[in-house]
Amino acid sequence: MSSQQPTAPLSSIVQGRNPRTYFDPIEMADMEASVKANGVIQPILVRPFEGKLQIVAGERRYRAALNIFGETYEIPYLLKEMTDAEADELALVENIQRADMSPTEEAVAAAKILARYKGDREEAASRLGWKRQKLDSRLALMNCSELVRIALNERKIQLGHAELLATTTREQQDKALEAIIKNQVPVASIKQMLGQVSKSMTGAIFDKTECAACPHNSDLQTALFSESVGAGSCTRHPIQSAPMLNRQLWNRCAPT
Repeated sequence: MSSQQPTAPLSSIVQGRNPRTYFDPIEMADMEASVKANGVIQPILVRPFEGKLQIVAGERRYRAALNIFGETYEIPYLLKEMTDAEADELALVENIQRADMSPTEEAVAAAKILARYKGDREEAASRLGWKRQKLDSRLALMNCSELVRIALNERKIQLGHAELLATTTREQQDKALEAIIKNQVPVASIKQMLGQVSKSMTGAIFDKTECAACPHNSDLQTALFSESVGAGSCTRHPIQSAPMLNRQLWNRCAPT
């Protein structure tokens, strides 16, 4: 380590506002093996915080070093003054560039960035290095229930599952999630079942003006997500058919 590179004991560093809430055990094991063999080579980024240093980027390196060497380990760092909002933005961008974040983790963090830019989606997407469509699709995942978001964070379901479930009510999502995980239901099966219980809006006689921005409108889903039930359908009102959907999940996908 260069003598010009500052270091600090782990005991003087606190965890920051990391948008990542799930750390893959396999990836962490690889990180710890590397740190054990070589130490932490790349400095973490920190900012001054209540008399200590707060991590902005590099929490996985911090966690690995703490687990292997303990609080006395001197970790290399780069110090930068920044506000909470600046730290949030930099932490999100750093995580996106370095490792595969869960889409729902990206969604939660992107919502904070959007608030910073007062709802300007073009500016928020630009700051994140995303296309506008990606920002919109991530923010739409905020329609997922907490249990569905956790399941996607922990890689228990795929993005396609979450996209399809996000189009239904949160009550429906939670009821279906257990069966999906238990029986490892593929995305294609969920798409087919939702299509069967969704209601076509083609012949609807009510005013559909408000439907244009409704998260349960399959036309909007098709524009935002890679997985949807197809155009011209409503996935909200079929909640009355929820028992049928859940019976389909359990009966079709239960082990024989």
